[in-house]
Amino acid sequence: MSFGYYNNLNTNSQMRYNTQFRAQSSPALSLEDSIDKLAQKVDEERNKKHNKQAIAVGSGVLGLSALVMLLNPRFSSKLIEQLKIARVKSNANFEKSKNEFVAGKFYKAVSASANWLGKFVSWTNNYNSVKDTYYKMLCTEEKSFNGIHNIEKKKKFKNFDKYFRKIMKKPHETISKWGDSLAKRTVRGSYKNAGKKMDKFETLIQTYSKKLPEDKKNEIQSRLRNIQAQRKYFSTENLEQRFINQENLMENLNSDIRNKWNDYRHGFVDKNTKTGQHFNQNLSFWAQDIMKPERDQLEKEGLKVIDRLMGNKDGVKGQYRELIEILSENLSSEEKTILEKSLKKTEKSLRNAGKKEYFDYFDKKRDLVLGSAPTDILTATLLLATGGVALASADTKDDRISRLLKGILPTIAGLGTSIALTSMLFSGVKGMLIGYGAGFILSRIGSDLDKRRIIIKAKLNGEDPNKVIQEMEKNNV
Repeated sequence: MSFGYYNNLNTNSQMRYNTQFRAQSSPALSLEDSIDKLAQKVDEERNKKHNKQAIAVGSGVLGLSALVMLLNPRFSSKLIEQLKIARVKSNANFEKSKNEFVAGKFYKAVSASANWLGKFVSWTNNYNSVKDTYYKMLCTEEKSFNGIHNIEKKKKFKNFDKYFRKIMKKPHETISKWGDSLAKRTVRGSYKNAGKKMDKFETLIQTYSKKLPEDKKNEIQSRLRNIQAQRKYFSTENLEQRFINQENLMENLNSDIRNKWNDYRHGFVDKNTKTGQHFNQNLSFWAQDIMKPERDQLEKEGLKVIDRLMGNKDGVKGQYRELIEILSENLSSEEKTILEKSLKKTEKSLRNAGKKEYFDYFDKKRDLVLGSAPTDILTATLLLATGGVALASADTKDDRISRLLKGILPTIAGLGTSIALTSMLFSGVKGMLIGYGAGFILSRIGSDLDKRRIIIKAKLNGEDPNKVIQEMEKNNV
């Protein structure tokens, strides 16, 4: 064999050794090798003229995600109510202390802030409601195109609409069903948890009732049978029927929202209406206002059953409380404490389950009927597309890896977390904040991992790690 053969053999062996060494030396480099494969598809971008505006946008993907989530949250009506209460209280405190310079200024500022924030939240909810219902109409409903008088053009538009709906209708409905299924699962889980706590409490009652005389034992058993009849309200069968009833209540919600929007839009062209005044005075939470009577009725029915079991501040004692009173003469102070704690946990769990059904799920169902889930996914997709542009337009493979670790992957995780949490009946604010928090934490982890990757790679190549890092920071990677 020739000397050149042995030379090539040694070179190839060294290359294999270097590759193995890099893979074993650090998880960061192993991750880099995996990301290299993803980046290979856009390697040709290195020598092209890059769109600097795309790079600037892409480098701030995480910040952009915060803006998108801010403009696309599902703020709960409870937040709007709390802002109204805060404004009323601040106005009352301002009247009491308006002669005091500091206190007067403070309460006036709080009132103005609550008022502005309330209008912004209302505008955001209206914006989302209108956007969702029109996008749903675009994807799922046949259009008439009555404004087009040319028969040939009208026919072309109708054909395009037919094929567009054929593509978009099923995904729209599938995503909406997924969001609804996740929300229902949360409600069922809450009632299941409450049921376990009620069972535990009733078991304690049964155990302690063994000490009682026969007549009181019989009374306890009679009351427990009555309670079991009350608990049928929370059974799976009745809950599923109430889910169906909620959906039936919202049958015409999309058309009602469109009518509200048309009335609002016409207010801007009415010569007798001042534009600024119309904008400020007619930003009510339409979807909430339309459905509020129905939701209030569901809440009233649910609270009535819960109060019958647990009691309330308006004088209803509660059947569980009555059981404790029957037992109290034959219980030690320690046993009373155990029962009281068990009842407190049971009540908290049951009221939380009720709230999730007639408050949180009702609001979520309303948004899903309008078409919120597909537009949330669409918003996330558009943002990720922006991240894809940033990845492709980076100057080097190292730049792409850094952007992927520090911006794009954390953004995907943050948006996914936010969408999943709102589907699980977290409020829009909570889902948004937790999602953004998750993205921010992952961005910090990605940044540290990226820095570690650069340091190890620089050392292997005989370069100064600090200079390499400074150069990448200078390029705003």
